[in-house]
Amino acid sequence: MKTAPTISGRDISPDFRQSEKDAKIAREVLKYAGTPAAIRHFNKSCKPLTTYAYWHILSTLWVSYTGFSDLEMWKKLFSSPRKNRETSLMKPSEFVVFRQMPDQITVYRAHRPGETDWIAYTVAPQTAARFAYERGADCIHAYQVDKADVLALFLRRGEQEILVLDKSRVQFVREIEVVIAGSADTAGKEY
Repeated sequence: MKTAPTISGRDISPDFRQSEKDAKIAREVLKYAGTPAAIRHFNKSCKPLTTYAYWHILSTLWVSYTGFSDLEMWKKLFSSPRKNRETSLMKPSEFVVFRQMPDQITVYRAHRPGETDWIAYTVAPQTAARFAYERGADCIHAYQVDKADVLALFLRRGEQEILVLDKSRVQFVREIEVVIAGSADTAGKEY
């Protein structure tokens, strides 16, 4: 397996260039990290960011908090025509793993009740099953997606998360029942 390029042994993109303007904006935006306000603040202040800082801060915000925030805003921001998206959005270690993935990727999602739009999946069925349990769902959905339609792979939360901005590019394969191991009515079964 290839090793990721690093700067001084750290998992930092070779696109990184130090900028005081970027640092100042990042400090302001990251005050809101972990809240829905973060993406709104980023949206208002991202124009003067360098390309690397734009992608890096956007990915940091996504990984730190995505629940109950404006999905259309995320899609718009992730669709920016700025260059170096792959190498700046993903950490070098994530980019290396992503490049090694097959051309067709199986991904999984535990849908929230009534959910009609989404962009995040996982390549780990166990992670999807955990989300199903947390969301009170009794199944996960398996999909196939062309690697060319994947925006990014994030490994930072241990979720092996795949982003696909256009859900029509992801093809449903099957529904998988989630059974909690050890419950009285499912003794001996696992997800």
